[in-house]
Order: sequence, then C-alpha cells, then structure tokens
Amino acid sequence: MKKEIKEKFNFFVRTHRKIGILIDSIKGFCIALILFTLIVFFASAIIHNILRIVEASNEYKGKYKKLQIAGDGMMNIYEKGDGYRTLIILPGIGTSSPVLKYKALANSLEESGYKVVIAEPLGYGYSLSSKKERTSKNIVNEIREALQNAKIDGPYVFLTFENSNIYANYYAKNFPDEVLGIVSINGLYSESLKNETFKDKYLPNIITNIKFYSAIAFSGLIRWNSYINPSDFQIDKMQASDSYSKEDLKLYRNRLANKYLTKEMRKEAKKLFDNLKELEDYKYSENLTTLQIITETYRDEYLDRQENISKYATNMITNNNIQKVRTIEGKTEDYLYSKNKIKELKNLIGMYF
Repeated sequence: MKKEIKEKFNFFVRTHRKIGILIDSIKGFCIALILFTLIVFFASAIIHNILRIVEASNEYKGKYKKLQIAGDGMMNIYEKGDGYRTLIILPGIGTSSPVLKYKALANSLEESGYKVVIAEPLGYGYSLSSKKERTSKNIVNEIREALQNAKIDGPYVFLTFENSNIYANYYAKNFPDEVLGIVSINGLYSESLKNETFKDKYLPNIITNIKFYSAIAFSGLIRWNSYINPSDFQIDKMQASDSYSKEDLKLYRNRLANKYLTKEMRKEAKKLFDNLKELEDYKYSENLTTLQIITETYRDEYLDRQENISKYATNMITNNNIQKVRTIEGKTEDYLYSKNKIKELKNLIGMYF
C-alpha cells in the first residue's frame, strides 16, 4: 500500500515538474515573442521616421505639387485641362494622396473637355498642416481661399467622395453663386444621425479605427506593407492601369508613408458628428443641379444597419428635373482604376454636366 502511494506521489511530482517546465517554456517563448515584436516595432519606427526626415528635406517639387495659401497653411491645388466647366474633386477622409488616387479619373474627365481640379485639404497629400479645428466652416473657407489664390474661378461643380459631400453642401449653402452643381459618390447624410447604430457605433468606430491605424503608421508598418501587400492600398490596380508610371507609384508610396491618417484627419473624424449635425435641415436649392451616385456595395452596408441611403439621398431633392439619384454596380475603387468603369462614371456625369 505504501509502495503504491509512493509511486503515485512520485508520478505526481514528475508530472508536476513536466507541467512546470512546459509552462516555463511557454512563458519564455511569449516573453521572447513580445521582446522580438517590440524590437521590430521600434526599429521599424526609427528607420521610418529617419526616412521621413530625409523625404521632407528632399520634398518632391513637380507637376503634382502646386501650393496655395489657405487658412493657417498651404493647400495643394492640382489642375488639369482648361475645359468649359470646372470640376473640383474633394477626397474622402483619410486619402493620403488625392492627386494620385484620382489621377486616372481626372485624366479621363479632362479628355472629355472639363477643367479638373483636385483639392488636397490641409493635412492631405502635399498640403501642409493646420492647427485649426476641422469644422466644415474652416475646411470650406480654406478650399475657397486656395481656389481664389490659384485664380480658379467659379461657378464650380464639386465631385465629392464619401464625407466630402458635407463640405460641398456647406459650400453651396453659404456661397450659392459659386456652386453650379454637386456630384456626390457614396456620401454621408445628416439623416443618418437619427439612426442609433450609425450615431452610437458607426461614427465612434471610425474615430477608433483612425486612432489605431495612425499609431500603426507611426511605426512605419504602412510603408513596408505598401510593398508587401499592395492590394491593401489599390496599388495593384494602379500597376494594371496605364495612367500610372513607376514614378507615380513611388510617389504614392511616399505619400502613404508620410500622410497616412494625419492629425488633421483624426480631428476631422472627431468633427463628423458636429459637421453632419450642422446640415441637419439642409436640402438642395431648387436651382442647384445635383447627381447623387450610390454604389451597390455602399448601399448594402447601409441596409445591414437598417438604413436606407437611397431614401436619404432622395430626401435631399427639391427639384426632380435637375436633381437625380443613381445606383451603380460595385464599389468606389472600381470607378477610379478600371478603364471601363471610369468611362461609365464619366458618361454618367456628362449626362448632367
């Protein structure tokens, strides 16, 4: 009996030791993994920020960079063509390089006889930074000042993406004589604020995600990822397009590394609620020509949270003769890099402007 107890005790001790050794091994592995991750993170951050200093001191000064005084900074206003109608492209939030992201579309619109202007708000692309709050008033006044300093006269047709329709609407509301029309692609609408999911989850998630990925950008991982996973930034689609040269792709990666989710973009995200709220009762004026384009993918995202974006768009209309809502296939990126899709979008815009 004693022998059996002793054997069981010895077995327990041996098992306990083995488990202890296994736990110690797992702990050691986890500590080594954490240390390795931290070393890689900080090494990447150091190399990335050294490169940023070098790139800032050798800032690209070519055809894509034409700075104009705007507010407390300088805004990049890139022009193409001298057509009969001026289209001002305003980027969606977080666009690191509007002049390159929308280049293929701008080229196609220029060929159709438009004067195309890509405005890079302060904190975006080649534009300099700003200490001012990212209210609609400040953003619109900066865009307006930059256009005036660039001697680009209105009235304008604004071509907006995602949240930038807010600024086009604010511009039209406060400077109606300077706006001929608005084309919005997958815009945001104040009516969404009545939806609890949008207000309490969607908007806060935007702010949280921008904060998180801006911290990742500090580490330089965005820079390296643009080479490892080019599809994450549509670089693969740019490579397949004849609108982008190797130099363009190099510059685009440079902008991703230097202007990925800047402090201005973070401030802009925090102001989305207030900027939408400010236009809560806004509808288009009866003499303003508008085209609201909604992609099927974007429409379905709204339906998933029990929102009808097509209804929101329709509720903005005051004149059915010159104000239209159109739903198109796919998602926004399809109409920025695919030659056939760009042609489809260009033709749709051409029907109204």
